[in-house]
Amino acid sequence: MKNSNPYKWLRWIARISGILIVAFTLFIFIGEFIEGQHRNPSALASYTPIILIIFAVWTIALAGLVLALWKEGLGGLMSLASYMLVYILNLFNKQATMKANALGIFFIFCIPSMLYLVYWKLNKDELR
Repeated sequence: MKNSNPYKWLRWIARISGILIVAFTLFIFIGEFIEGQHRNPSALASYTPIILIIFAVWTIALAGLVLALWKEGLGGLMSLASYMLVYILNLFNKQATMKANALGIFFIFCIPSMLYLVYWKLNKDELR
């Protein structure tokens, strides 16, 4: 008899929403990068160190969402921790127009990470 996972639906919601967030972010980033290169070819030099760190941590968060397709616990934790660090770093960014008000937006990006962690925890308890 085949054991079916009762939480499979949660995993698929996390996967679909995570893939959509990665695709959306890459779409926006590539579009902005191409447009920025047309306006100012040395646009990368105009970014402050805090913005470059935020970009790097955001990339780690996206990599965590991709990793979570195979390793739900590790990828979800990596992504959620990175998104939280991005939010904290954004509070110290002097160029940011939305600081504390961006909590709702960051929460939306954290949803797949939280779903992966919930699935991982429920699945781990189910195996016991």
